[in-house]
Amino acid sequence: SRKSDALPNGAEFAPSRENGFTVIELLIVLTIISVLIGFAIMQITRARQVMIRENAARQFAGYLEKARVDSLRRHAITSTQMAQVSIINATFYTVTIDANGDGALDAPQVVSLASDGLQLNGPFPRTIYFNWRGRTVDAAGNVAVPNFVTISNTLASRIDLTTEGQPSLAGAPPASSAVNNSNEPAPAFRPKTQISPSPTP
Repeated sequence: SRKSDALPNGAEFAPSRENGFTVIELLIVLTIISVLIGFAIMQITRARQVMIRENAARQFAGYLEKARVDSLRRHAITSTQMAQVSIINATFYTVTIDANGDGALDAPQVVSLASDGLQLNGPFPRTIYFNWRGRTVDAAGNVAVPNFVTISNTLASRIDLTTEGQPSLAGAPPASSAVNNSNEPAPAFRPKTQISPSPTP
């Protein structure tokens, strides 16, 4: 015979709803997780690009400072003696200094930015020479402040040179104030003071 669905005390049997997530709820959760993961990956990628670009800019500025100090140390007069940094194209530059300290320039050291997806700004090629005073000059030895250099991927890091030839990563150097070479006015003196001779004892 068929068993009665009646429960003791006259309560009727009601099938219980299984606890858990529906397919739609799971899809919503997975979508939210995917968005969060994608956002995190994008932020990590952007931070990595910034770090790579800033490191490359610091390295370039460091090579400029090394070249400047090297020309100062060796008292370089002609362009063949001057330490220099040459920007060959958008992804390569060379550094020519006396790294071993024998008094003569070594073979140029080639630095590549291609593997990191970085680019230098033009024009190409161009060379930054440093004379015996540490100033930036052209190949003829004439003092010349070169255009700023940028290293870029999604954004750009800028390297400037001050009028003294020092690299700066803090943006364009401030314009130097005019130096007044005129003679200072003569100091005003009090009228001559008459000094009476001391009485003889």
